[in-house]
This record gives sequence, structure tokens and C-alpha cells, in this order.
Amino acid sequence: MTASDWLEQAALKTNAVDGNAYVKLDRGLLTVNQLNYFLNTMPIELTFADDNNQFIYYNKNLATEDMLAPRKPGQVGNPMSAVHPPRAVKHVKQVIHALREGKVARIEMPVPGNGPKKHVMHYYQAMHDETGQYRGVNEWVVDLWPIVASYLRQTGKILIDNPMSVKDANTGASEHSATSDSQQTTDADTSASEHANDKPVTTNKTADADTGASEHQ
Repeated sequence: MTASDWLEQAALKTNAVDGNAYVKLDRGLLTVNQLNYFLNTMPIELTFADDNNQFIYYNKNLATEDMLAPRKPGQVGNPMSAVHPPRAVKHVKQVIHALREGKVARIEMPVPGNGPKKHVMHYYQAMHDETGQYRGVNEWVVDLWPIVASYLRQTGKILIDNPMSVKDANTGASEHSATSDSQQTTDADTSASEHANDKPVTTNKTADADTGASEHQ
């Protein structure tokens, strides 16, 4: 799984199509080239981790050093535990476990330390097939500041500090900003951030020890 040419080896073993070969999607018919054009022009960074907790895709639309969440081509195929620095693995496991077990459908986390003209967000969405079975995690990363700036220009509105909120002296971000689309904000979600400094708290005291690493290593 950690081979730098995993993609090439896997493509050969699975007889994967490429180039101008067509792929039938649920509502479309595109060539592999067209899929790459489409995904690589998305204004967000996309990552696909399958139900084996294996990092199998990212849209390579920027050089690694220019990405908000840097990825390297040789990382494709790695277990998720190998894609993140050791200090973050514990929190990555918490995120995957919460999504796999259906505790939440989506987890949102801000990246601290980006300054007043950058607001980078990580989103983790559980993916399911037509029968409802868990199929992995759709992760996307985006800087929301350009959207906010555009809204302010078009409406003439301004941002002001909320004196009632608890602010982080370094980032200006709320300490309680992690939320799910089910409107549930839990300690487990907040502590799941790979940037969190708080002691991890989960709603399930018996964590899945295998979460974050492939069951087929």
C-alpha cells in the first residue's frame, strides 16, 4: 500500500481504463480524460478515502507546495494513517470512526493560524452506497475567505468582532466551531481535528483500534 507506484501497479492489476475510454456514471458518460479535466478544475481540494481507510484519490490541480492540504502523488494508495503526521493520526482515527459508525454524517473543522484574509476549512463527509452501506470519506478543503470577501463587496456589509464570543488569541476563531450537518456539535467532533490541542473526547469509549489503518496491510 505504501509503494510510490501503487497507482500504476493497481491500474495494471485491475485493467483500469484511461485516456479516451468512456466511464458510465449514474448521470453521465465521460471519458477518463474528461473526468480528470472536470475534477482538476474544481475550486476545492478533493480527497477520496475508501471503506478500507485507504487514500486512493486526490484531484491534482496544484503543485504540492501550493496546496492548502499538501498531497503528494506517491501517497496515493497509502493507508490514511500514513498520509498524516504522527501527531494527527489519533484525531484522524476519531474522525473516521465517527463517520463510519454513523455518529455524524459530516464533520467541519477550521484550520487555525491562517490570519484575517484566509479561512481554510476541512470537511469530511461519509459516503454510502444505494443500500446505505458505508463506502468511505469524501474530504474537501477550501479557503472560504474569497467567498466571504465577494459577499462583503456585493452587499456593502462589513465584519465586526462579536464581544460575546470566545476568541482564540492567535486565530480569532471560535473554540467551538466544529459542527455536523445534523446540527450536532459534540466534543468528539471538535477533538477530531488534526490541529486540536485538547484532550480527545469521544462518545464511544471503546474506539476502533483499526480505524485509520487498512485491514489488508
